[in-house]
Amino acid sequence: MKTVFGVVLVLFIGIGLLMVGGQAIGLLTQNSELVIRSVEVLEVPAYIFSSIAAILGFVFIYTKEKVS
Repeated sequence: MKTVFGVVLVLFIGIGLLMVGGQAIGLLTQNSELVIRSVEVLEVPAYIFSSIAAILGFVFIYTKEKVS
């Protein structure tokens, strides 16, 4: 389960970076369509992966192994 958390977290951060990068490029090139489309295309996957990562992170708090 920790592997799934790591993969989902990397995907979430990667998609977030792509979204911000697309907006930055659109801003620098004054291409408003690129700014709008980068959010429209990537926001749903970013929400899904961030939600999965948040839920798994919450579950990990309650399933920690106790050190003896």
